[in-house]
Amino acid sequence: METLRTIKHLFRVAFNAPPETIEIEKFGETLSPNVRALRLSVNIADVLVTSGVPVSDVVSMALDVTDRYCQRRVQFDISSTVVMASQDRGDEREPLTLIRHAKLRTPNNMLIQSIQELARDIHQGRLSLDDAEVKFDELMAHPQKYPYWLTTLGSALISAGVGIMFGASPIIIAIMFILGAFVSYILRLLMHYRVPSFFAQVISAILITLIAALVTLAGTAGITIFTGVNPTLIVIGGIVMLVAGLAIVGAVQDAIDEYYITANARLLRVAMMTAGIVAGVLIGLYIAKQFGIYIAVDSGPPLARGDRQFSGAVIVSIGYALSMQSRLPSVIVSGAIGGLGWLTYMFSVHNWSVTAVVASAIAATVIGFIGTILARFWRTPSSSLIMAGIVPLVPGLTLYNALLQMVEGTKFDNPDAGSTLLLNALLIALAIASGASFGTFIGRPMRRTLVRARNALPRQRLHR
Repeated sequence: METLRTIKHLFRVAFNAPPETIEIEKFGETLSPNVRALRLSVNIADVLVTSGVPVSDVVSMALDVTDRYCQRRVQFDISSTVVMASQDRGDEREPLTLIRHAKLRTPNNMLIQSIQELARDIHQGRLSLDDAEVKFDELMAHPQKYPYWLTTLGSALISAGVGIMFGASPIIIAIMFILGAFVSYILRLLMHYRVPSFFAQVISAILITLIAALVTLAGTAGITIFTGVNPTLIVIGGIVMLVAGLAIVGAVQDAIDEYYITANARLLRVAMMTAGIVAGVLIGLYIAKQFGIYIAVDSGPPLARGDRQFSGAVIVSIGYALSMQSRLPSVIVSGAIGGLGWLTYMFSVHNWSVTAVVASAIAATVIGFIGTILARFWRTPSSSLIMAGIVPLVPGLTLYNALLQMVEGTKFDNPDAGSTLLLNALLIALAIASGASFGTFIGRPMRRTLVRARNALPRQRLHR
């Protein structure tokens, strides 16, 4: 009975956790409109920078607020998790500076989209300062968000989609789906108990690897349903799900935009989270080996036929968009962009005979370009579309094989084979991030041109 009560408590913690408390500073009547506008801009920048939005976009939206409500220009400086707004108020008054320490938030693309729309309305002069403050407070007090079961479904779809791409059998896809939901629950539970993200990644990767090992053991024991199940697919599905949440594109974009401090901080976080996955898989493989459970070392299963690859890529991108709480139109567009990116990847490999690194860069460039163009017209964060589109390109199989060969290196003639594969996986990841950032770079000017062209179109009045 005590064990049952403990299990019930854990489920209540994960699924009925108290809502995230957000402190809202109320503005007073004695504050000047200039100070209130500065604080509103810093609050907006705080939410956006902790949600992984590229710093250049954050600064642009914050300046939209101050340019509308402040008489003098404001300088913004964002360094990692520190947001600073400084205003020179002339020779007769002292400078004014506001500093805010930003804390990581639960991913919520619907909240990001709402704040971007608020900044756009402010820039276009549709809201007074009072109305803008009230609307921002309402957004933060009652943000749009999905129920937890729906975000869990998104995480499960990422793992299942990977299985579909590799032509897995229905039983393997079902196992991968359940594993994705289970790992998502474990991550939420660990977050509730304030376990550092690095150790959360390690624990999750260990569980994924051990579950794959247990499935292998069940198959060798003669359990019919698990006979012939390839554990490689189970592990790479979990790896892709864990890697999917890492905002490497935003980090590389910050480096390109010359926000080097923030870029270094974000890249270091990505490196630490990836190292957590690596450590977890290695520990899981070692534990399985100690218990006499050996996972076969091979090159991994081949990809399925073209239509299944495309369907799997679409499902992976849709799952990521759901897990990041994107609005329904954005979820649909994310699936389309993910499918288009994968088609570009396969076309590059088969028709141009390029390597996986080059093909990944080409596909990511197309994704970054299309995502940047569509984001303005669909009124959705471009970073969310781009990240959803590149998730199918994540080199989960290459990373897994590299780790597996590092553990079983003595069986190979080349003991450095694992290190070579690991370097190849890192090169693919860097190519994806760089390609997506380059696509964004070339897409921004065209998006501005298209917006100006649309605004220049004559407006027709409807006469009754």
